Amino acid sequence: MTGRKRKKSETTRPPEQFLDLADVLVYVGQVIARGVPGAVWVRAEIAALTDRRHLYLDLVQLEDGAEVAKCRATVWARERYALEGKFRRATGGTLTAGLKVLLFCTAEFHPQYGFSLNVLDVAPEFTLGDAALRLDALRETLVREGVYGRNRSLPAPTDFARVVVISPREAAGLGDFRRETDALEAAGVVEFLYLEATFQGREASASLTAAIAEARDAHGEEPLDALVVIRGGGAVTDLAWLNDLEVARALATFPAPVITGLGHARDDTLPDEVACIRTDTPSKAAGLIVRTVAAAAAQAQEDARTIRARARDVLINADAGARWILDRILGTARRQADAAHAETDALMRQALGLTPERTLARGYALVRDAGGTPITRATQVEVGQPLTLEFRDGTVGVRVTDKGER
Repeated sequence: MTGRKRKKSETTRPPEQFLDLADVLVYVGQVIARGVPGAVWVRAEIAALTDRRHLYLDLVQLEDGAEVAKCRATVWARERYALEGKFRRATGGTLTAGLKVLLFCTAEFHPQYGFSLNVLDVAPEFTLGDAALRLDALRETLVREGVYGRNRSLPAPTDFARVVVISPREAAGLGDFRRETDALEAAGVVEFLYLEATFQGREASASLTAAIAEARDAHGEEPLDALVVIRGGGAVTDLAWLNDLEVARALATFPAPVITGLGHARDDTLPDEVACIRTDTPSKAAGLIVRTVAAAAAQAQEDARTIRARARDVLINADAGARWILDRILGTARRQADAAHAETDALMRQALGLTPERTLARGYALVRDAGGTPITRATQVEVGQPLTLEFRDGTVGVRVTDKGER
């Protein structure tokens, strides 16, 4: 049949030689074994993990978000203890879905179970290095966008009245936080709004971004003093889920100061870097709020004492000033009264000096008509009119005979 197209009318005759499926798969396994004669280092991402005494891994290779290769891998129980211990000592965590790993594997093709890799060793430094490279790339993106230091440039809160807290559901770290802060809320000093989010796994990015958006809406309704993001302690590989571009961008551009308490001290996450204030644990984040509120209250009391003291000084000074002003007014009044009194005395003396008796004593005479009315002008006198001249020591009667020159 080779070299020509079989006609539909021709009968297909079974070959005289053939292989069973098992034989073919055994043959394929032998080819693979010859092609990969020993263990090799394989770089991949863990898409899923199943723990059933042995660890069963679904490995994938992604390029531009698309899956280009996948296979199964197994960590047998006999290697598992040593392998997981090595990984935990280096990273603080365990193998989990979403991690990029470098595994030392042998290739195997089983006629019944198909192709898989048997994992003999792991290189934790590759996982850590990949996370660090990814963090560097995300950081550079935020710097290029001009938002990396935006929230850090906000002034740190000097008091707290309204705070949003984002944490995992029923997290131990949330309990630690509330043990410190519930008293503030019970006393009506600080209002806390608690939001839940997933902090690790493939759902973490969307969950955290949605919670931050809800916090932003709350800030729009009434300004927040801070957004607090907390979770309990975790492995480096667990915290690596927080190194997400959307989450970091949302925190970096948040309009109120962001405070992180992510349960670690030595390892950085991108939320720590973009936050206004970083604390190591949820308890320390709560302690910061409590201390700030206490300090603000103490300052308010001190300000009140200062105001009262200054008010007292003002009143004392005002009283002294009023007395000084009153003394000046009284002094001025006394001086004016004395001057008026002196002037009055002078006028009185002058008035007394002008009495008829004193005038006559100085050599003057007082002219009166017949009716006794004083004559002060010549025009009042007629020829033949009798007049009386009053001197100091008596009077003389005369009659006008001539109105000549006066």
